[in-house]
Amino acid sequence: MEQTIEKSIEEKIESLITQSLEKVIEKNIELILDSKLDSYLGKKLGFTLDKNLEQIFKKKLDETIGQQNEHTAKEWLNVQETCDYIDISYKSLQKLIDQGLKGISIGRSKRFSRTEINHFLKNIQA
Repeated sequence: MEQTIEKSIEEKIESLITQSLEKVIEKNIELILDSKLDSYLGKKLGFTLDKNLEQIFKKKLDETIGQQNEHTAKEWLNVQETCDYIDISYKSLQKLIDQGLKGISIGRSKRFSRTEINHFLKNIQA
């Protein structure tokens, strides 16, 4: 009975070690393949790929996409978002409304169209 338990434990340990080694080998193979691919592409394109440069590029690309999504995601802005969008205070927004900036009221909430804001600001500056 004791030998059966020991054998079972040994088999479990051996199985865990084998699984761990397989994961380590798999990860190393992925890293080697990535490195070889980067090297191959670098030679084909005439440059070496610097991992730091790749990270900087990816971060900037993500930021640019994020900013683009922010600007295009929402057409109708509330009062605070409108002030933030054109970087003005609430009092300045009231002055623009007095000068003709159109918005719509939904209950007690006021909304402004980005398109209308841009059009209004272009006309006011001209």
